[in-house]
Amino acid sequence: MFCSNCGAPVGDQEKFCSVCGTPVSVQAAPAAQSPVPQQAPVVQQPAAYQPAPAPQPVPYQPAAYQPAPATQPAAYQAVPPVYQQPVQAAPRLVTQPVAPAPANVKAGPRRACFVTGLISCILLMIANGPALVMGGLMLVVGPLAMMFNANNSEDIIIIGLLACCGAFLLIDVAVVSIVFNAISTKITAKRPASKCRSFRTAASIMVLIDALITVLPIIGINSLYQDDNVMLLYALYAVALIMAIVYLVLAIITNKKEKDVASSQS
Repeated sequence: MFCSNCGAPVGDQEKFCSVCGTPVSVQAAPAAQSPVPQQAPVVQQPAAYQPAPAPQPVPYQPAAYQPAPATQPAAYQAVPPVYQQPVQAAPRLVTQPVAPAPANVKAGPRRACFVTGLISCILLMIANGPALVMGGLMLVVGPLAMMFNANNSEDIIIIGLLACCGAFLLIDVAVVSIVFNAISTKITAKRPASKCRSFRTAASIMVLIDALITVLPIIGINSLYQDDNVMLLYALYAVALIMAIVYLVLAIITNKKEKDVASSQS
């Protein structure tokens, strides 16, 4: 009889398998059949345990110290300084505002005003010329008369001195008036139209005052010399006085027109 579990042979009287310990059930075998022998199972014995070889320790060998090669410093090369020439900025052009020229500069009242004032001044200088000459002669004759004990020698010197000073002053005023009159005819950036009008007004007033005073030397000459030629000085003086009045009127008209032009352009 065999074990039903492991197939080991079991005795008839045994109740447990001696190999695996499985209880054995008794079964009646048929008479006609003979028991079929079963192949005994092959029991594989477990392989003997062989431990893995322990790893052999590798001895530590430190690497040989090799110092890094020293770097040679680069040779110092002095760099010459580079001097740059200073760049000069281009000059900035500043345009000066130019005052607008008034209308009719050449053919209008400005030119007529200038010509009239110039003629008036020239006539006044001519009219004062004889008084200057007479005064100079009196200054020469007066001391000579005093040397010879002439009568009224001192009066001659005083009258000559007054005549020379007065005529010289009136001629100077006429010259200054000509300068002012010439300045007033040209308008520039530094001399605007308003300043030109002021010069023109001053020149015309000076000429008129000069003309009013010029009659005094002529009267003095007429009192000393009762001569018909003195009447020529009176005529010359009359023309100079009329020209001075016309010059003043033209100066007023010219200034008014320039103001109107300036107001219309602004």
